Amino acid sequence: MVSVKVFVASLAPYAAIFAVAAPTTTTGELEERAALKAQASIYMCSGTRWTGTCRNVLVNIDECVKVPNGWNNRIRSIRNDSKAVYRCTWYTDSSCNGRAYKNQEDANLSDGDGHFDRSITTYSCQRK
Repeated sequence: MVSVKVFVASLAPYAAIFAVAAPTTTTGELEERAALKAQASIYMCSGTRWTGTCRNVLVNIDECVKVPNGWNNRIRSIRNDSKAVYRCTWYTDSSCNGRAYKNQEDANLSDGDGHFDRSITTYSCQRK
């Protein structure tokens, strides 16, 4: 009869083959994770009712963001595609100042008072 000690001792040379290294996190991976930020998805068009030239942009949360190059004072319809999680505010002046508009989806910025039609220059989004 083989003793348990002899059996375990015979397996020792194979332990290194089956050893699994514990996962480690490098400094680079930590920096990469820190660089990933929550973002809201904004859809904008140069025409009312989602016509004309349209584009989608990702906006970092809790930052004041200027509209993309070529879009300043051009937006006629805008929506927050991430409205289930984030609330965005549209502004008429730089640095997220001036008139503020919090409608999360507006297909016709020229209706109502029309102050935001072709007037949005910055926006910011926050977690609800």
